[in-house]
Amino acid sequence: MTVALEVPRLAEPATPAERRMYEALRDAAPALVEGFLGHLARARFTVLSRLLAALWRENVTGLRSASHRVGGWVVHELGPETTIAFPVRAERSLDRIEPGEPLVHLGEAASGVVVIESPRDLAALLSAREPAPGWSALAEELDDSVANLALGYTRANLRSEALPPSTGGGDDLLYFELLNTEGHNLHPCARTRLGMSPYDVLRHDLEAGEPAELVLVGIRRDRAESSPDERGRDVGEVLRAAYPALDHAVREQVRDPDGYLFLPVHPWQLDTVVRSLFADEIAEGAVVPVPAARLRAVPTGSLRTLLAEPSPAGDRLFVKTALDVQITSTRRTISAHTTNNGPRYSRLIRQIIGNEPGLAGRVAALHELAGASYRGSDERRTRSLSALVRGADEIAETGSGEVPIPACTLTAYSPHAGTSVLTDLLARHGGRDAPLDWLEEYVRLLAPVVLTLMTKYGVGLEAHLQNCVPTFVDGVPRRMLLRDWGGVRIYPPRLERHGLRIERRPGALTITDSVDRVRAKALSTMLPNHLDEIVGHLVAQRAVEETAAWRRVRRVFEEVLAGLADHPELRPDIAADREALFAPRLPVKALVRMRLWGGERYVHAPNPLRIRCWAGPR
Repeated sequence: MTVALEVPRLAEPATPAERRMYEALRDAAPALVEGFLGHLARARFTVLSRLLAALWRENVTGLRSASHRVGGWVVHELGPETTIAFPVRAERSLDRIEPGEPLVHLGEAASGVVVIESPRDLAALLSAREPAPGWSALAEELDDSVANLALGYTRANLRSEALPPSTGGGDDLLYFELLNTEGHNLHPCARTRLGMSPYDVLRHDLEAGEPAELVLVGIRRDRAESSPDERGRDVGEVLRAAYPALDHAVREQVRDPDGYLFLPVHPWQLDTVVRSLFADEIAEGAVVPVPAARLRAVPTGSLRTLLAEPSPAGDRLFVKTALDVQITSTRRTISAHTTNNGPRYSRLIRQIIGNEPGLAGRVAALHELAGASYRGSDERRTRSLSALVRGADEIAETGSGEVPIPACTLTAYSPHAGTSVLTDLLARHGGRDAPLDWLEEYVRLLAPVVLTLMTKYGVGLEAHLQNCVPTFVDGVPRRMLLRDWGGVRIYPPRLERHGLRIERRPGALTITDSVDRVRAKALSTMLPNHLDEIVGHLVAQRAVEETAAWRRVRRVFEEVLAGLADHPELRPDIAADREALFAPRLPVKALVRMRLWGGERYVHAPNPLRIRCWAGPR
């Protein structure tokens, strides 16, 4: 949980990224220097503990299987005269641990005991034990994440007094997005911003406090690939219709504007990437930046997706822009598959939800209206000049007292409540057995849509915390809003038996001939990433018994599968999916192994629905 703390002792910048950030702050934001130094130790520990937890979960260097316990400490021998040790504050299902302080390195007799404070130093130490091509890059990513997180903590504390209480709709969403200072709940590199300088981070990161000014850039239509909205409008036409000032600027500055498709481009991307990467096309007029066509927008937690200012009609749109910056494991440009398939997948999922009586009214999919990208064979160029426009109607149309909260901020600290967002919701919820009742109500929003789409339609939603926006009324879960379809997996045979087909761009990874990939996507995001985070928070903050919590989760899953069994033709797939869901082990994305060896990798962890807690129906 992100917590507002008193500024502790000042630490000295000790790594290249920490020193670069320190120098930039001294130059451009001296008022932040003391806070940055005061939060360095906390940022180092946050990243270090997430790294240790991931190494344990993924058993890198045999940390979990080849270590032993001494009291509450894990002791792991890296070599004949090299050992690391650290205390464990908590241990939970799915091979999750909560490391404590300190992490110590016991070396040769001459070097004695050394406290490891920097995750970069731990990566260097482990690389000698288990060589891999990605250790050096991972060390750089960890270092960058620490520096940016320390700055994030500093600015979050300064801004906590200025954050207004929630007021409704899109402003509610932005209020809660800003609380997610620590980013991805499992990834040790959650605040990595490789590609941005410290000055860029100061200007553009989540806590910057100023809207970005997106700029329209025209692509000659023979060089553009587009997926229009249901009215046939491309990305630029959607934006220009909503914001007439954009249309006026385009018509004032561009000769033959109808010959171009206009994309919104992040100002950092335009100045740092597009102007140099497309210099020849700009010179010949095939790519045309329109500096006067500017749209103010506020970044959400993903940074590259921004909520645009209200239009003259009072409407708002989300804009997903290409950002050639590495955040967590990925450079956040947008593939042509995502920009051109996203609106098609969005329409499909909305159609399915609308046709399912158990989902309609309780689940909504944010509509990806239109997408486009530069056309060509050079993937970096197609990814670097691309964008999606997403509707915000489901956010804007929340009912009286209904508050949309990104699931990734549920365990974050709320400065107005003085506790976590989730704890505040529980206080409002009340009830005899409030935490477990609340959990069950929450799972009744999430599980039906994930399991129905997976089992009945062969669609594996990427239902991790950032892609889900539950809404609440007086603390009670009301609806589940889903967003972002770039990571879905679709198994066509299950979809087509309902007479549904998806027109897709050839080569998209989202379409698979393996139902196991669909299951892995849906289950690894819904359980290890999403629900385990919430259960863990209830265990830590509300003294909930973990087995009792997972028993409630399983009860809901069983009811959903039983409801699907009313359709006899689904029963073989229900049986197969049920076996995967309640298998002894579940797939968990191997975030560190992916950085070390590349590719999409999973490890398998003990399933809390099967091994640790299930004692039959109650």
